Amino acid sequence: MSELLDRPARDRSSDVTAADLLPLLTAAVRAVLLVLVPLLVAAVVGWIAAVRSTSSMAAVVRVGADVWLLGHGSPLAIVGTTPISVAPLGVTLLAVLAGRRAVRSWVRDQLDSERGVPFWRAVGTFAGTYGVLALLVAALTRSSVAAASPPAALVGGLVVGALGAVGGAWAHRTPLPARVPPWAAAALRPAATATAALVGLGALALAAALVVRHDDVLLLHHALEPGLLGGLLLTAGQALLLPTLAVWGTAWISGSGFAVGVGTSVAPGGTVLATLPTVPVLGALPAPGVTPTLAWAVVVLPVLVGAGVALLEARRGAWPTGLLARCASVLATAVLAGLLVLVLAAAASGAAGGGRMADLGPAPLTTALAVAGELASGGLLAVLLARGVARLRGRTIDVRLPEGTAGRSFLSGPAGPDAE
Repeated sequence: MSELLDRPARDRSSDVTAADLLPLLTAAVRAVLLVLVPLLVAAVVGWIAAVRSTSSMAAVVRVGADVWLLGHGSPLAIVGTTPISVAPLGVTLLAVLAGRRAVRSWVRDQLDSERGVPFWRAVGTFAGTYGVLALLVAALTRSSVAAASPPAALVGGLVVGALGAVGGAWAHRTPLPARVPPWAAAALRPAATATAALVGLGALALAAALVVRHDDVLLLHHALEPGLLGGLLLTAGQALLLPTLAVWGTAWISGSGFAVGVGTSVAPGGTVLATLPTVPVLGALPAPGVTPTLAWAVVVLPVLVGAGVALLEARRGAWPTGLLARCASVLATAVLAGLLVLVLAAAASGAAGGGRMADLGPAPLTTALAVAGELASGGLLAVLLARGVARLRGRTIDVRLPEGTAGRSFLSGPAGPDAE
């Protein structure tokens, strides 16, 4: 079935009517509920477990909806303090996967009915419906205490819905317009690959920190005395933050670092911390002080990613011919990857309330510039070295024999009057 979904159908997009796109409306509703309902249930269960809570059921339900909206990039304004704007990217990831699953189900129905899959119309229909639903959730859950931004919810819903729809109907995408230069078109896939590799390295850095400092993490967890049910909910909540922390790890390996409060810094050169909230996962942060100089070696990792992506694309034959065109593709790849990192860093940074928590995460522009420069340097170095090696392998050596020996066979022995 997976092969059927990934196999481009014959071009029957012109035969698709509005009625064929209607199921995408219900698909968007399913995608929203698939992530929103578990968050609402978790909020209610946590409320029941907290016997000392004085909040109403309606307020608790709004908390679950606010977490869902935060995952869609909608800041949460709270009376008397700084808005919460750091996105739990775990919610974002789950929402994108839910959208992808819903759209793939629609694609399966289209192929089973031997109808076409209009890529852009499907993406627009699904994303538009998803965005309107996010707007409705933001409007319905506003209160006098906390309120998400409906315009931001609409924009975030459009982006998340579009990502899910693109992922679900990717095999049926249409070619890029002919006016797009080949060197720019060749940069799209490697930019996505480089960004994924960088975030993966950030996740590995996070995993290493959790392993090395697991005692501190467990100490903070036990200090909260959450109990069995509370501990499960606390762990699940922190799991939704892990992709956000992976982006922080990406900023760390880029050398730009990140903040965990006003006046703090966590970078390869050293760590400066202040009083932190009692969140167990923050126990994985490095100890304050100057780190060994060897820690700066992690900055080589993005350079290696740039070189690896360039070599991979060259082996696939995806790069355009010509040295200048390949260098242009490398630079375009670095710029696009930098823009993607800029978006991720912007979503993973912001405030988590007032006071010291008004500055969290990486500086988006600084991180994007660092990543783009490191990827570009690695990619250009790989392209130039590959060009040099290719020239060396293809060089011919001109061997000129002495006069009078052109017809002599060196395998038959010496020639002369004494030869037998």
